[in-house]
Amino acid sequence: MKRTIPATLLIVTLVTALFLTGCQPPKPAALSNDQVVQVVDITLKAIKAGDYQSFTQDFSDVMKNTFTQEQFTGLADLLQNASGNFVSCADSQPALSNNQGYAVYRLACAYDLEKVIVTVTFKVDGDKIEGLFFDSTNLRKVSQ
Repeated sequence: MKRTIPATLLIVTLVTALFLTGCQPPKPAALSNDQVVQVVDITLKAIKAGDYQSFTQDFSDVMKNTFTQEQFTGLADLLQNASGNFVSCADSQPALSNNQGYAVYRLACAYDLEKVIVTVTFKVDGDKIEGLFFDSTNLRKVSQ
């Protein structure tokens, strides 16, 4: 019986520590929420305009080196066909979470045909886009 009390205390202590760690607020990028929205807005306007240079201006070096102009054209065509033209993210406040040293922001952006959830990642305390992902009902249908 004495052995189960220390084991139980250890388990309770570990669970409490994990719970309290999970309650810490997520760590942001080096940008304010308004700046994140502005960066996403510039990026999405560049897609709409077919402007690869503007599209990649806020990308990290790794993103610039891996996201080719051909991939950009494919992304622009996919978004246009599935979701229509980009309208705005102005009414959206980004939701922030963390994942392995990255600040992950999700914004609901308006397109002609539907809302698109845009997920953009930055390194914690960073100011360059490290990842970009789009999700919507129509995009899921098209990609199946």
